[in-house]
Amino acid sequence: MNAHAFEFSQAFNYAELARYGRGVFLEVILVANSHMTPTLRVRVDSAASFCVFGRQWADVLALDWEAGDPVTIGTATGTFSAYRHDITIHLLDYEWTAGIAFAEWDTTPPAQARDVLGLTGFFDHFLVAIDDLSEIIYLDPRF
Repeated sequence: MNAHAFEFSQAFNYAELARYGRGVFLEVILVANSHMTPTLRVRVDSAASFCVFGRQWADVLALDWEAGDPVTIGTATGTFSAYRHDITIHLLDYEWTAGIAFAEWDTTPPAQARDVLGLTGFFDHFLVAIDDLSEIIYLDPRF
């Protein structure tokens, strides 16, 4: 067996954020066109191909939603359409720009939050380890 030792620059306890639903959660702010979202509680999902947010956040950022790159995203329950835009993401002490997909659904509270950080846009920017028992996510930037 080949063991690897990793060092992480950030450890975040997500227990408080996970009280509202099972999962791993982080808080982000999205920025574009001199506009920013409020702080959003988003699920970390290594099975999601993209970072996906509700369309209303594209509106808050003053984006022309349909002017983004169209993508079709498949899930266990079917497919949906979204449009990708380059957005600046603020997470903890980090900031980076990534292609984020905005889907037709509305995730404004109290609607069920379906906003996710996925493989493209999040996992391709960080080395990630999750200690679910302790509810801690470890991050090390790769940008």
